[in-house]
Amino acid sequence: MTTSPSPLSITSPADILSYVPHALGFVPFESLVVMTMTGRRVGATLRVDLPNADGNAAAFADGVCSFLSSDDTADGSLMVLYTAAGWERPDDPPYGTVVKALGSALETAGLHLRDGWLVSPSTWRDYFCADPQCCPWPGHPLESVADSALNAELIYEGSSFASSVGAAVHLAAAAAPIPQTTANVTLACSEYAALCEGRWLEGGQFRATVEVWEAVIGLPLPPDCSEQPRVAGFLLASLGSKTIRDFLLVSSCLGLASAVRGARACALLEERYPAAPPVAPALGTLRPNGRVRDASVWDAPSSRADALRLSELLSGSYEGAILWNRVDAVHALLTRLSPVSTGEGKAALCSMLAWIEFARGRGSRACVHLAEAEEAAPDYRLARLLSELISRGGMPAWARKRSSAWAAPYRQAG
Repeated sequence: MTTSPSPLSITSPADILSYVPHALGFVPFESLVVMTMTGRRVGATLRVDLPNADGNAAAFADGVCSFLSSDDTADGSLMVLYTAAGWERPDDPPYGTVVKALGSALETAGLHLRDGWLVSPSTWRDYFCADPQCCPWPGHPLESVADSALNAELIYEGSSFASSVGAAVHLAAAAAPIPQTTANVTLACSEYAALCEGRWLEGGQFRATVEVWEAVIGLPLPPDCSEQPRVAGFLLASLGSKTIRDFLLVSSCLGLASAVRGARACALLEERYPAAPPVAPALGTLRPNGRVRDASVWDAPSSRADALRLSELLSGSYEGAILWNRVDAVHALLTRLSPVSTGEGKAALCSMLAWIEFARGRGSRACVHLAEAEEAAPDYRLARLLSELISRGGMPAWARKRSSAWAAPYRQAG
């Protein structure tokens, strides 16, 4: 589910149909898309897989409404059905039982279904209109959507979308610069994994590791930096620690200070500083001073509330604000590291990317990353747990509210 960050001028059905892939970042396939409306303004956009033919239509409709009802400013909705299912007669549209149940559920939720359309691989038409004068059979050519005024406006402003959800995920990875050869990074990763085995959570080593992550979050990894393969290898090696992996997810959403307090409150860190100095790569030109500037971050007292906040964040039940700019920066960094990761490090990284997409309310993209995690390391625990959560229709509490949900940057650079 995504939200529209700014008002859009929508004057025709073609505008609505052109907006959907821009909002999602990809063209839906065998999907139901429902958009909330506040007056004439589009709010949240929800995409779900179409149910099986023998599924419970009422339960499916109630599930859709459970996601949309959190948009407490909305007073209506629109629907777009994407399917290759045949529509043989004007009065017998595909998924009629499902749409009827959806209309009833939306009405009960105060989100009157104002209109709807069906998009096939070649045509589109009004779902509820059987008048051949305004809705000729079998429909309008799908190419006409590309000619809409809104589509031209979004493309002019730099928005783009992929042909499928898988293509959208892999397009981002393909655009990411590969720091050096995979072999160089893998060698560095193995070296740091051996040097830090059993030490990742020691006070000094943990601090040094976090400071390397902090130094590179949000920064480019230039190909001409001779230290870059070692930095990338060190970051990937550190993900072998499940505590560091989860700590980074919390830190990305709540900030470093909150994550440190939560980890300390949960007794996840070893509060000792052995004689052996911590291991970390030289940061060089990535940042002259990679240390976290506010030293009080490491020494701030923690409480039970910090532990509860950490637990709620990871489980998706947290209802506070999320630092979306920081989340996006961490996502960009993990995406840059993805092409040079292998094995369990790849599984950890893909699981983190999946969790971030889950946090954004984009379960479809999360599933693509989870499939990559499964391929890299079958039965990787975080990937399995997250897959089960998404398959049950799970969505974070913060993603259900307009005030705290991530806003999709559909006006992204093409």
